[in-house]
Amino acid sequence: MTIRSRSAWLPALTVLSLVITGPAAGQATKPAATPQTPAAASGSGTYSVEVIVFRAPGGRSDAAPSAAPSRGASDTAGTQVARYIGPLPGSRMQLGGAREKLTRGGYRILVHTGWVQTAASWGAPRSGLPLERLGIDVPGLSGSFQLERGTLLHFGMTLRHASDGNPAAQLNEIRRIRFNERNYYDHPAIGVIAVVTPGG
Repeated sequence: MTIRSRSAWLPALTVLSLVITGPAAGQATKPAATPQTPAAASGSGTYSVEVIVFRAPGGRSDAAPSAAPSRGASDTAGTQVARYIGPLPGSRMQLGGAREKLTRGGYRILVHTGWVQTAASWGAPRSGLPLERLGIDVPGLSGSFQLERGTLLHFGMTLRHASDGNPAAQLNEIRRIRFNERNYYDHPAIGVIAVVTPGG
């Protein structure tokens, strides 16, 4: 299993490389596959999403917020919105080992959760699922997660976290993903590891 990352967080990479490389628990390593369209890969139209949101030890809160890339406009006549289906059963969670390694490395886990949803159309306005809809209630943490599909599947988030009276840290990013890959979204103060699998 591979990991996609844009690293602006060099001191953290030593620990994170231990966390996000290698196959997820209980899964065999598979050869890289050519990208599939979401319709071909997920016949049911649903996707399982698991995320860990964490803070780095001593991570700065005053760093400039990251900016999401611009997204092409979708055809509003055929626009689909994302729908929350329900929580992901614990038996299907894959990132327990990653969470343990992050904790041992001194990282503060803000959220470790999973859910099943449908995807929004690529570039659809207000396509994200708010944290409250996902059952996430963490003091100082707000925002949403986005899963969008066009020819390819994209996952991202708009998150804001403020704690201990420090300026808020913001993470705003969306990128193309492949199924069963651990994707690392980084920022000097806040990070996300996410994995998306087809079906509910």
